[in-house]
Order: sequence, then structure tokens, then C-alpha cells
Amino acid sequence: MRKTTDWLAGESFLRENAKELLPFINEYGHCTLEPDGLERYFEVLLTGIAAQQLPPESSAKIMEQLRHLAGNPVMPEKLLALTDETIATCGLSAIKITYMKEFARLVLDRTIDFTAFAEMTDAQIVKLLKTVRGLGQWTIEMFLLLSLCRPDVLPGDDFLLKKEMQKLCKLKEVPKRGQLNKLMEPWRPWRSLAVWYLWQHSAESKRKP
Repeated sequence: MRKTTDWLAGESFLRENAKELLPFINEYGHCTLEPDGLERYFEVLLTGIAAQQLPPESSAKIMEQLRHLAGNPVMPEKLLALTDETIATCGLSAIKITYMKEFARLVLDRTIDFTAFAEMTDAQIVKLLKTVRGLGQWTIEMFLLLSLCRPDVLPGDDFLLKKEMQKLCKLKEVPKRGQLNKLMEPWRPWRSLAVWYLWQHSAESKRKP
């Protein structure tokens, strides 16, 4: 069984090795991220399929309607019990419904075995989930960071993260994934925590008038 991530240990590491993050660490305190329960994994990833090329408010509304039909959290067997026509009333396209049902079948036949994730590396989980049609790299990385609370995840296509790194490093342009990797390399093995602090700062900046 994989140990629960010790964010306090990560905070100590960043205080020593990421001095540029000290203002954020001091302002936002201890990380509050906690892993999701196993029963929520399917719905979290399903949301990633629903959200492709949609604004967050639209995908949130779709998932809210889907929960009314399939329960909270949405489970694979309940999803498969619904007709495509019924699921479509939530605002989902035919191709997304196909992807969702394919994913549900993969979970039910244990091709995707969530109980095995605790013993798998990040790379193994990414490789497995990328076989699911409709799941992209960003969705999988966000799942690793937010749902599994893996300590060293870098969601390299996350726009908020890239904008924060641009400001922190005083870059002329928003960094691409490769540059982001190099910039955040010194923060291994606690890049997830660094990302969390940068997200807090981004959210705080938006709240200020």
C-alpha cells in the first residue's frame, strides 16, 4: 500500500530548495490536498472526457445532470444501464457517450483496475489511462495530482501554472512544457506541492479587485 503523501515534508523541502516560493508558502500555509476515495476515481476521469473542448461551467452542468441520472458518484454499471439517448439529454455528444461507455466497460472488466493504482508508478498509470479514448494528458496528470495526491506531478499543459511560472521567472512568453520541466526540475520530488502553491497565488490574484 502506497503511503499517504506527507505535504509537511514537502513544505520543508521547498523552503530549503525553492526560495522563490517562500512568499507563497508563508502566505498560503500548509497544503490542504487530500486524496479522493477509490469510489470517486471513475467519475473524476469521466469528467475529463465530458470536459474536452468545453468551458468548465458547461462540463460542470453536464456532470450535475449525469449524477441525477446515474447517482453520485457516477459508477460504471449505472452509466452502462442508461441508453445513449438518455445520456445525450445531459448535453453530451455521441462520440463522448461512446468514449464514456467504453471507459465504463474497461473498468468493469478490470482492464482498468483502480485497486491496483496504489502499487503503480505515475508513469504506469499514465500509460494505462492513455489507452482510454477521450482521456488526455492534462486530465490524467490532474487526476494524479488532485485525486491520487502524488507528490511529483507536473501538469505541463496547465495554463494557470504556465502563467504563474511566466510571472515568477519574469519570462517574456508563456513557457512550453519542455521549458516548464527545466524550470521546475530543482523542485523535484515535490513539484505537485509547488504547483499547488502557484495555483493558490493564481486564485488569490483573481480575487483581488
